[in-house]
Amino acid sequence: MAHQIDTTSRATASYASTQREWHGLGQLMPAGADIETWAAAAGMDYKVQRAYPRYAVERIEPDAQFIPAHKLRSVEDKVVLFRSDTHAPLGVVSDGYKVVQPREVLEFFRSWAEAGGLTIESAGVLFGGKRYFATAKLAEGVCVDGSRDKLVPYALLSTSADGSLATEGRWTTVRVVCNNTLGMARKGATAFRVTHRSEWKPEKFQAVIETAQAEFGTFMETSRKLAAIRVESRLAEEMTVALFKKGTPAAADDDKVRESRGFASVMSLFAGAGKGAMLETSRGTAWGWLNAVTEHVDHHVRARNDENRTASALWGPGDNLKQQAVEIALAAA
Repeated sequence: MAHQIDTTSRATASYASTQREWHGLGQLMPAGADIETWAAAAGMDYKVQRAYPRYAVERIEPDAQFIPAHKLRSVEDKVVLFRSDTHAPLGVVSDGYKVVQPREVLEFFRSWAEAGGLTIESAGVLFGGKRYFATAKLAEGVCVDGSRDKLVPYALLSTSADGSLATEGRWTTVRVVCNNTLGMARKGATAFRVTHRSEWKPEKFQAVIETAQAEFGTFMETSRKLAAIRVESRLAEEMTVALFKKGTPAAADDDKVRESRGFASVMSLFAGAGKGAMLETSRGTAWGWLNAVTEHVDHHVRARNDENRTASALWGPGDNLKQQAVEIALAAA
């Protein structure tokens, strides 16, 4: 998937990384780079600042050089969050909004990286700095049933400066052959979540990192189980119809679902067009069908732009669709 990250912060960074598995977002950096270098490469070397929004109470002429203070009023219970470098606005939020700075996201994983417990893979911003994230590779990949179908576990820490996303950590995997992402947890992939009404205290969540290995072990068991479930074309069609009918009115017509672009995309990917679709673990299996869904969501679903597709696939409706697909795939046993 091509990602069009904001031009003011297009580059992303990796810290002691040897691969670029996270959607191609990682930019390789030499081991031992300091946090300032890393932040600059990731486009996260700015602070989120705040100011009270003000509005004019009288008509202001378009060619006015300045607005007299007595003609302005402040909104006392709201603040505008903006970038310290460009002064570009990020969002209007409650004055009680607790900001997590871009550098704090980067710092969260640094102690583990320096101790050799994980590898910081990438970091960056979306939507002009309204969202920012960092990812860390938790371990080298593990193959499904001894094949070359390799999965790599990651931690994803993300937050927002516009109220669109809480501060949250997720366990997710990347399937190397096709760069698909899928959350490890069947009932949602969130390891921790802090709303912006509360102060972010990273030390409270550091121990959570240690649970990721157990989550990954469970995920690999699920993957191997799905790879052993045979799914013929007709059953795959039924599963795909069931998937796209979820969340739609009960009266939705199966034939209309079969005529949809999403149905055609998933079935084509499952039938062999998908990357890795012809691997032994994928060809004609529930695992192959699940990866057809994830490839559709991550790379082919219609979206306004690549940033929107990424946001949906990682935090929004696309992520929900992938989790629903896991449940349907497991039910095929």
